[in-house]
Amino acid sequence: MLFWIQDEIYSPCDYIQPIITSYGLCYSINMIPHHQLLHDNYLQSTSFLNLTQADIIAKKNETTWTPETGYSRNATPFDVPWRVTGDTVDNAVRLIFDLTNENLGDHCPKRESGLTLIVHSPADVPVGIQPTAYVTGSSMLSVALSLNIIRTSHKIKKWTPKLRNCYYQHEKKLKFFKIYTLHNCEMECRANNTFNVCGCNAYFQPRDPGVSVCGTESLECIRESSTIGYSIFKKTLNMSNNIKGCNCLPSCTSIRYDYETVEFFRNWTTNSTKPKLVLNEKSSVVLIYFKRKSVIDIQKTPLMPFNELLGNIGGLFGLFLGCSIISFFEILYFFVIRLYFDHRNRRKAKSKITPSFIIE
Repeated sequence: MLFWIQDEIYSPCDYIQPIITSYGLCYSINMIPHHQLLHDNYLQSTSFLNLTQADIIAKKNETTWTPETGYSRNATPFDVPWRVTGDTVDNAVRLIFDLTNENLGDHCPKRESGLTLIVHSPADVPVGIQPTAYVTGSSMLSVALSLNIIRTSHKIKKWTPKLRNCYYQHEKKLKFFKIYTLHNCEMECRANNTFNVCGCNAYFQPRDPGVSVCGTESLECIRESSTIGYSIFKKTLNMSNNIKGCNCLPSCTSIRYDYETVEFFRNWTTNSTKPKLVLNEKSSVVLIYFKRKSVIDIQKTPLMPFNELLGNIGGLFGLFLGCSIISFFEILYFFVIRLYFDHRNRRKAKSKITPSFIIE
């Protein structure tokens, strides 16, 4: 079951997008729709998934939100990604899971059941991202988020990406992703390295439709390609597959989540404070909310703009030499421009003097 703020989302599976990660098949909520985030070559490799989605996700052709521009003017409250309005319990997102082990086959554990929770930006694919928490049955998990936004001042927009250490969306195009982020770029770089070294891609990596999936015999090759062949037991370091060669830089506008998790166990069948829902002893409730309304906004600006540099130079000269910027123009005038014009005027005056002859 899914509750977004105070609204119950009926048929929540219609709003969940499946994606394959290194942990297996995961289901993402509130991520940018796949056809707006992934290029066709990546989408074709995931076409075997049962993409049961609501029309608001599957048929939305226009991207209503990007990390760089935010929400568009014609965005509606129901457009993905959804928003919240505050930092109280009433603004929390509630996820209720039934973790009862029934008919799961011989490959799933019988004693304990749970799920892995990953919190990430809506523009990032959750492949290679560290888990936020592990949820088990008969428990309540509270996840408090704080949002950090890193922007870039327009004063350094004309600088080269290497100098300002970031990319705008139009400056770096990716093969598998329509939206540039540092995580997506590094993920694509690792996939390209794996294909170049092993001739295949791992099942969780983006790949072209004609590229084969690596088997168990290529597991060691995948590990070496992901770690650029580094080992503490090797005498030399092979940097040929270094991820730095992909020129992945942070986005000029990026979003980062900091989180705090608290988990405590509850017996939902006897607890008097249980929510008014049908819960069994193996149910798990996850609360996700922002712990403060304010957002930490960090902006990259030049350490010393040109006008400030000019003012500091003038102030230092005035302090130590007893002169100002105007004094330099006065020196230039009296010792260069004035001398030039005085010399030119004397030459003109000489040319106007005519010799006179006296005859006796």
